[in-house]
Amino acid sequence: MSFLALWGWVSVPAADPVATHPSAAGGLRDTVAAMADRRLSEAGPGSLVVGVIRDDVKVVIGRGDSGRPDGGPPDGRTLFQIASLTKPFTGTILAELIRAGRVAPTDPLARHLPQPTHAPDFDGQPIRLRDLATHTAGLPNVPETPRFSWSRLEDPRNPYKPLTREEVASWLSNFSLPVPPGTRFRYSNVGMAVLGEALSTAAGTPYETLLKRVVTERFGLKDTTLRLSAEQRARKAVGHARGQVVPDWEAPAMQPSFGLYSSANDLLRWLRVNMGDCSAAAGNGSACDPEVKATLTLAQSVQVDGRALRDPGALGQGAMALGWFVAWAGDGTPILWHSGSTGGFNAYIAFSRAHRWAAVALTNSDPDRVVADKVVGDIINHLESH
Repeated sequence: MSFLALWGWVSVPAADPVATHPSAAGGLRDTVAAMADRRLSEAGPGSLVVGVIRDDVKVVIGRGDSGRPDGGPPDGRTLFQIASLTKPFTGTILAELIRAGRVAPTDPLARHLPQPTHAPDFDGQPIRLRDLATHTAGLPNVPETPRFSWSRLEDPRNPYKPLTREEVASWLSNFSLPVPPGTRFRYSNVGMAVLGEALSTAAGTPYETLLKRVVTERFGLKDTTLRLSAEQRARKAVGHARGQVVPDWEAPAMQPSFGLYSSANDLLRWLRVNMGDCSAAAGNGSACDPEVKATLTLAQSVQVDGRALRDPGALGQGAMALGWFVAWAGDGTPILWHSGSTGGFNAYIAFSRAHRWAAVALTNSDPDRVVADKVVGDIINHLESH
């Protein structure tokens, strides 16, 4: 997760609408292609796929070598690990369960954990579901268990593989909160994983099934998945780090936090849904269905303002919705975003409902170079100033 000078966007003026005619599409394509070409040289071995929507114009640009087993080029159908871009999906599941009355955002975590898992508190103040979705629960980024420690990884190229859900539950039951929940921002992969467990328990349904029901099948996201089919694996990019091919991360205990694969085409469809585009869905749901609209509105609503926290940490002047980071355009309207990296992949998404744009960048190049973050930053600065 990278903030990449995000808060520098807040002073940019509102954008003027772009007309939806062929010359506008061509101009947008040329602009996005130039940005992708300029950043590709920073990425190292691998590829870069960039997708942009401006009003009704959609552009997808692929560059580099994805290493797809089927020999295909990097394009809108190429699959990547999208890492922490999974978190807004989990936040949307929480929003759906809140809308349906299955949970409340202020429910204590303990109410929705499977037995015998214990939820820690701070002098009787419990962790709430909203705290987990906004990284304010007081939990660390990753757990420390007898078999898993970030300082002594069994396999640094696939660090989370040995960590089990049972180990996370045992760790949580014995963890002592250092601060009261809801007072300090501290990015927590394990916190989002715990939220996924709680939502599964509350719904009586495995996380993967919830994900399909609430998001992927509802909106026709056929390439957004925790498990790749053989056909999808043939279209998947090969991860790279420091010039070497690296394996995909396997994280059975952390799937609600960073377990998803997806493609630029799917993520652009997902962003269109979040922008309220009624024509975006090809599954069994529309962004304009009243219940769906209520869920998405709740998922995008600000829950925590960094300026109001006792310790905003890296959140700074920004805010958190349910799994989404929120920044502010020059006119005060929200920009929702998330970034993510695994060992061989870097991904970034962002959108503005008010200004009618969305952007996604996916790389299978060195994630430490955060090229996906940089490209989306370039795009946003352009879209918000033209």
